[in-house]
Amino acid sequence: MTAPASSTPSTAPTVLLCGANGFIGRHIAQALRRAGWQVRAASRHSSPAVDFTQASTPAHWAPLLHGVQAVVNAVGLLRDSRARPMALVHDAAPRALFDACAAHGLRRVVQISALGIAHGDTAYARTKRAADAHLLALTEAGQLDGVVLRPSLVFGAGGESTRLFMALARLPWLALPRPVLQARVQPLAVWDLADAVARLLPPPAGIATGTSATTDFTANNATDGTAAFTGLADLAGPQAMTMAEYIALLRTQLGEQGGKGPARPARVWPLPHWLTRASARLGDALPFSPWCSQSLALLASDNVADAHTLPALLGRPATPPARFIAGLAAFAGG
Repeated sequence: MTAPASSTPSTAPTVLLCGANGFIGRHIAQALRRAGWQVRAASRHSSPAVDFTQASTPAHWAPLLHGVQAVVNAVGLLRDSRARPMALVHDAAPRALFDACAAHGLRRVVQISALGIAHGDTAYARTKRAADAHLLALTEAGQLDGVVLRPSLVFGAGGESTRLFMALARLPWLALPRPVLQARVQPLAVWDLADAVARLLPPPAGIATGTSATTDFTANNATDGTAAFTGLADLAGPQAMTMAEYIALLRTQLGEQGGKGPARPARVWPLPHWLTRASARLGDALPFSPWCSQSLALLASDNVADAHTLPALLGRPATPPARFIAGLAAFAGG
């Protein structure tokens, strides 16, 4: 595989963004371009296309790292399948990518993971956790300057969970499994997550571009604590709440957006255990449904963290959940 040709000025440093066409990846790409980076997309739909089920050796990644100064991996699957096994897409391919970065002297690598996987036993949790651990081990060994970001529930345009919760917020009743209704979340806006990723990379103005991937980002960012951060960061929004409270908050915003004032509270009907399991298994059989066994396991667990980490990375306050829907319009243009 040869490195893709670029149509943007060669003076801009390049970041390899894996999963650039996904929900989070698209927003990260916009934030990186605003920050002055040239984005080289690596996905099934990029040119050349990158198949993560076939990218399990460092040699596969080497051509894509030519002329790159940083790497962001935002690839994520909600469903495990024979065609796209999580063991390959979440674990083997990222491990190979991280090893290739270390071999090429490309130090800055950011991995987008998920809060709540530390002790989970789903395929999603196990595979994400394994890739996270590999990047952190390479960082601890001094071979990379890696960062693992584990965000809580992410809100934003194009997100499957966002579409699901917005649809539920419009209904006069709310029927969800009791563990999901009671689970505590600390939602964050996708534009905040994307901006945090951009700030974790070296300022483009301080990077010498060229064919070498090696970047002394510490020297380039002596006064920028965010760009010099390495290790694991759990990211969460400014307010913790139950899932039922979160959906009610979205419902209130939808009513205000429509000029009708706060909507009347929805009736809440906790689903029985047997129906919860049956609906999740049914979702497993529907490829385009955001509801499945993996999402049930994730949503039924608490996803909360220190609220100070995200604003520290952003250098500003994080968007409060009460402003999420207003933020959709504000950030619609990227």
